[in-house]
Amino acid sequence: MENAALGLYDLHCQIEACVAKQFAQPVWVVAEIVGLNENRTGHCYLELIEKNADGVVKAKAKATIWASLYISLRRYFMQVAQLPLSVGMVVALQVEVVFHPHYGYSLNVKDINPEYTIGNRLLQRNKVIERLQAEGVFEMNKEMLVPLLAKRLAVVSAQTAAGYGDFMRELTQNEWGFAFDVTLFPALMQGEAAEKSMLQALSNIAERADEFDAVVMVRGGGAVSDLSCFDGYELAYLVTQMPLPVVSGIGHDRDVSVLDMVASVALKTPTAVAQFFVQKMVAVYQQVLSCQDRIATAVQGLLQQHEHRLQTFETLLPLNARRCVEQKQHQLQMVERSIELLSPQNILKKGYTMTLKNGEVAFLSDLQKGDEITTVYHNGSVKSIIE
Repeated sequence: MENAALGLYDLHCQIEACVAKQFAQPVWVVAEIVGLNENRTGHCYLELIEKNADGVVKAKAKATIWASLYISLRRYFMQVAQLPLSVGMVVALQVEVVFHPHYGYSLNVKDINPEYTIGNRLLQRNKVIERLQAEGVFEMNKEMLVPLLAKRLAVVSAQTAAGYGDFMRELTQNEWGFAFDVTLFPALMQGEAAEKSMLQALSNIAERADEFDAVVMVRGGGAVSDLSCFDGYELAYLVTQMPLPVVSGIGHDRDVSVLDMVASVALKTPTAVAQFFVQKMVAVYQQVLSCQDRIATAVQGLLQQHEHRLQTFETLLPLNARRCVEQKQHQLQMVERSIELLSPQNILKKGYTMTLKNGEVAFLSDLQKGDEITTVYHNGSVKSIIE
């Protein structure tokens, strides 16, 4: 048993020989970078993993890009992919598989395929888009229209970022002098912690939704790699669930992030976002001026109409007054004529008489034997005693 046993070194030498024979030529492997360390000597040390469909790590390895190759590989990758090598990135590496008796198993990177990383990034982004569409939330925030008078703005941005400064300068120094009420919710807008930071800022805004008219997410320009934090599922989903319309301006002219796709309004730059809100105020202001002009025109028309009516009244009033007086005079004459025709004197002239007792008109029922009465004719009177 003891004669058959191998020393550890001998075992490793045999493994080394097997690995060298089996992997005589470099091979391409796909893995996710979970660790990246550039030391002072110029070497780059990577920690690589592969996960299964459930996200459980099923393989790990360490890889090295020696300084003599790292500078050229890094430059080449950046030129093609427009992204720096970073943690969380899925890469295709050409590696030399080595096993050293003392240092063990490792991978020496010989080449990198940036096209694979670009394709994988697009694939992951498309998966996020398809998931949001399948859940029926992709268009939810787009259905929320930005109010005409959107003056109370909740802004998600880095406080010291140039993009935020451009936004505030354009907003506060607008030529119309419109005033806006801006509340900043500070957040990281790039890097590994950016998505989590923006999620927290949006959650804080949602709790105070009744204080604002719209949400603004702005950042200045930068590398394409800076967009990766705007393609995450959790951030996009929260934007679709916001109780306020979201306006994005993340400073990239060529690329459209998932955040841009689900936001109510997507603009290219922070300056464009500020101009968007100013122009909405201009539109309202012009509507007010238009209404003011229409009201003034209508009032002027009414004044002219009533002035014309007054002038007509001034012309007709004397005529109508004269006609009214003449009508009343005629009516008065008719009344006087009627009174005259019905007067006792005219009735007496027709042959009628009037009997008086004690100076008052007497009826037959008022007379008794011995009463003295006066019978009045139109040309005189006669006194009598009733026997």
